[in-house]
Amino acid sequence: MVPASPHRLRRMRLAGSVTAAALCAGLLAAAPATAADDDITDGLVHRFLLNETSGTVLANTGSAGSAANAELVNAERAELTGDGVRLNPDDYAYSLDGGHVRLPADLTAGMDAITIDYAVWIDPANVGEHQIFSLGNKTSCDVAGGQQGQLFGSNTQRLRVAAGNVNVQQNRVRLAEGVWKHVTYTQAPNSGGSTWTGTLYVDGVQHAQAANITTPPSVNAAGTNCNFLGRSQVPGNYSFRGTLADFRVYDRALSPSEVAQRTAAANDAGVVSDAAAIDLGLTEAIVDDLVLPTAGGVAGSSITWTSSDPSVVEVVSPPAVASARKVPVRGVITRPALGESDATAVLTATLRKGTDALTVREIPITVEAEFDATSSVARDALELELYATDDVRGNIELPDAGTWGSTITWESSIENITATGEVTRPAYGRDEVAGTLTATIAQDGQSQQKSFDVVVAPLPREEENERYFLGYFKGENQADGEQIMFATSNGNTALDWTGLTGGMPSLVSQLGDQGLRDPHIVRSPDGDTFYMIATDLNWYDQGGYAINDTQYIEVFESNDLVTWTPQRHVKVAPDDAGNAFAPESLWVDEIGAYAVFWAQSLWNDPVNRTGQGNAQMWYNITRDFQTFSEPQVWQDPAPLSRIDTTAIKVGDHYYRVTKNEAGNAGSDLFSEKHTDFLDSDIDNWELLAPALGRTTWQADAGYEGPVIFEANPGDTACPGQFYLWGDRYTNGGGYQAACESDIEAETWEAKAITMTNAGVARPRHGTVIPITLREWNSIRGIENPDVETTTAVAVIDGVATATVTAADTFQTGGIVRFQVGEWSETAYLEDGTASVDLPADLAEGEQQISAAFLGHDILLASDVTAEFTVAPVVAVSVALSTRCLAGKALLSVTVTNDEDHPVAVEIDTAYGDKTIARLEGGRASSYAFSTRHAGLPAGEVTVTASTPFSPVTEESAATYDHAALSCAR
Repeated sequence: MVPASPHRLRRMRLAGSVTAAALCAGLLAAAPATAADDDITDGLVHRFLLNETSGTVLANTGSAGSAANAELVNAERAELTGDGVRLNPDDYAYSLDGGHVRLPADLTAGMDAITIDYAVWIDPANVGEHQIFSLGNKTSCDVAGGQQGQLFGSNTQRLRVAAGNVNVQQNRVRLAEGVWKHVTYTQAPNSGGSTWTGTLYVDGVQHAQAANITTPPSVNAAGTNCNFLGRSQVPGNYSFRGTLADFRVYDRALSPSEVAQRTAAANDAGVVSDAAAIDLGLTEAIVDDLVLPTAGGVAGSSITWTSSDPSVVEVVSPPAVASARKVPVRGVITRPALGESDATAVLTATLRKGTDALTVREIPITVEAEFDATSSVARDALELELYATDDVRGNIELPDAGTWGSTITWESSIENITATGEVTRPAYGRDEVAGTLTATIAQDGQSQQKSFDVVVAPLPREEENERYFLGYFKGENQADGEQIMFATSNGNTALDWTGLTGGMPSLVSQLGDQGLRDPHIVRSPDGDTFYMIATDLNWYDQGGYAINDTQYIEVFESNDLVTWTPQRHVKVAPDDAGNAFAPESLWVDEIGAYAVFWAQSLWNDPVNRTGQGNAQMWYNITRDFQTFSEPQVWQDPAPLSRIDTTAIKVGDHYYRVTKNEAGNAGSDLFSEKHTDFLDSDIDNWELLAPALGRTTWQADAGYEGPVIFEANPGDTACPGQFYLWGDRYTNGGGYQAACESDIEAETWEAKAITMTNAGVARPRHGTVIPITLREWNSIRGIENPDVETTTAVAVIDGVATATVTAADTFQTGGIVRFQVGEWSETAYLEDGTASVDLPADLAEGEQQISAAFLGHDILLASDVTAEFTVAPVVAVSVALSTRCLAGKALLSVTVTNDEDHPVAVEIDTAYGDKTIARLEGGRASSYAFSTRHAGLPAGEVTVTASTPFSPVTEESAATYDHAALSCAR
């Protein structure tokens, strides 16, 4: 916790990055400073420190005392941190369901003047209509309507306090999120006593004022019965997400100097925390320009910069015009020439918060001289990193050059990864494969090696797609509309949908413009990785899009469409691009990577950020959505404009559908095809349908945001066809759907879309991807049963083959154990079968074999037993017969050579032996053994056949039974 200070800090120096780093660790998550010794308590009726760590009673230490304690409601959705109450840290909820604080009734009863004062940390995930505090009089607190007046504060679209129907605000100026701020609202009576002036302060500085308020501080003569922290008076609003501390209500309006005094301790502590938290990276070895923060990361202090030596590092600020407000302040370095000494300078950050809290942080900077080969290799080796090497699921980016001129070559210890990063994954059911990738970084005879441990994951199970998944945004006229929503199809159709979260966002942007529009999802070729990219734009908070001056897209990644990686804010467009709208991606087989493409316009004046050029489509290449190639022009129809390309590959052709940016209702979708997806000559693309929207849906409307995809097998709405969606944006129609079996058709058959529980009747610009039934179940929270299997086994020519079939008819994989007697061996399934060679020394004759599938992943184990015959190695047929001759018993043995080559035969009986030295293939030989007895008992004969005439001598022996015989009369 940032310590309270009884004396206000005016100036402090924090010298050096080591000191700053040490301070930073304990301060980044700090709460605001509590009151100093000279705290203002006159008129303090209610004070909720909110410093509890357990329970649901929140103490009132103001003059109202414990009789006016507060209550934590829905405590399972809140955390008592000891430094404030954190509301709804994990998810979104509507007002009645979210974690919130119920304040005592009649909180402001009888007050003719008021001050509301608190510290707040707004979660960057906070979104939607909400109220940070709300004091109201209603017929019932838990239903809409019946409002008899209210006083509330909100950060929706702008920081404001509403007293009745008057807003005290600056339009579209929001309170900074993710940092601690101090907010004070005072309402004092004007002369005459029938109106009031409301003044809103942030960190002790006046933010906004309104002098025509007619709602009294008491809100209602009867008092207020619905008083909350973190909950709105409107049940359909969101619960607030963030942390509140030291919430106070005075029965008088504090003066501006008193407001400044109230915030002084927190401001003083805040600038110290923000100074300590500044991180400029490897300041002892700077080799590239710096981006200098202009706001503190803990308490939101404003930061300005100076340099002790502009010839080493010059502070370059953008023009002081509104159009350049998003251009960062940079520290532009000048590196000494090769052979010269490194240069040093001091960057000074001056931090201010509130009326006069100020501190200074001096950061020594060492700018390294131009590198020689040794230094270049060392720096390139230091900066060389690979992404997610412990779970490789596709081709990986292995750079062949370093930033500082080194050549990088790679060696792989495993066959699964080539030296250029192409990956062959083990089959489904196989084990992962571990190995090492070794990079040699070299330049002008100097070299270093750097190794990375890698694990290549086996392929996922192949299953047929039977459902659909939709990512979309709702629209720009709603407080939560420009965030990502998800829905799943109801059955195997892309026309009937249910939202996953009742219209609440599933993913909220916490970076860039803090908006997410036009989400596009691509499934990897192997099937078990999903990449989602989206536009960095928040029209609602900005008051329009114009050309929003961001070169970034937002990136998320998932392996199951349920859990997503943290948001990545990725620069893809060139520096002079004013936007990067509607990004999409497509796997391009020919390059073994994804093409990422987006719409952008370039500034005519890139310094002042004015003058919008024509809209074009640009692209770059990536394998992992971490590392991207340099951006390139893909479609430039100058002086015309085009945006919003979507694409699909069918057969040998790539098809793309694009918006012709003619303006409002004049805009439409057109389709083209080509065999070379990355061809940037638009004349080489064959135009197929020039006006898809007008001919398919409505002739006088504008369309954008196309989606095109192939229908699943068994699709119930558009069997054997393709789907086309178009966003009818000119009259709020949202997505329209159509189907057609011929992807090159000029007109498609329009279809109706049904949305349930999705927040809007029609979603806006997004993506539909086919998914499996098991994926659909997981997304909807339905437990997937394991899959029964059956195993069959057959033995042919000494090879045992097991076939494992899954009850759902999809792919099987894993291990089968074969066993005959004491012998056993295992084998992996491949295409549903596993085979082993049986031992050569198995006894000839009838045998029993068992094949046991051991189960794998979701596949349950199964086994089978079967009989088979072990044929002799040397194939001969033996026939025995007995007869009487002259009262004596005779035993006859006939041996037939079943081979196509000669064999030797030994016949052993109880009445003598016989050797057949050479019996030709296909020939038979008989021999009669005389017993010299009037009969013979039952017995056996052993016949041994061998191949002494072949290059390899083989032998088979078998015993044959004969019956007893009596020749007596």
